[in-house]
Amino acid sequence: MNIVLTGFMASGKTTVGRRITELSDYKFVDTDEMIVSREGRSINDIFDTDGEEYFRHVESEIIAEAAAMDNAVISTGGGVVLNPANIDVLRGSGIVFNLDPDFAVIAGRVTRASATRPLLQNQSLDDIRRRFDARKPFYDNCDYKIRVTEASTPTGTALYILRTIDDSGGKIRRK
Repeated sequence: MNIVLTGFMASGKTTVGRRITELSDYKFVDTDEMIVSREGRSINDIFDTDGEEYFRHVESEIIAEAAAMDNAVISTGGGVVLNPANIDVLRGSGIVFNLDPDFAVIAGRVTRASATRPLLQNQSLDDIRRRFDARKPFYDNCDYKIRVTEASTPTGTALYILRTIDDSGGKIRRK
């Protein structure tokens, strides 16, 4: 069984995912890192050269590869939810969690993240807010939604996810 983390860019998926692996016997997989490795270039380069449609195609292939793994924490890219088939594939291999921050949390993080995130390039906070709001219904297609606030810690969120799986009858392989 896998643990799948979805959420808007800069919601903490990678940080929380890595923390889960420190607390359990799960391995960590980041689908954006898998794309970069396969393509041999950055996500920004993929978007600039081949566009978002090509990126989303590659992303779906990577999602299928990640879902075929076992006992993995899969940190997905922020837009993976735009294709419902991606979530169906991921749900087939595990439990899908959505890290759900208030926009204020995202706004505080995106400035630092804009250098590595193509959809933040040349975007105002209003533009990012519109993208955030437009994606909310897609993020609702998950098994569990976890509120993320300024007071949330990666360790607290990771422990909550592990407890949720334990409580639901999932088998957690803890260290």
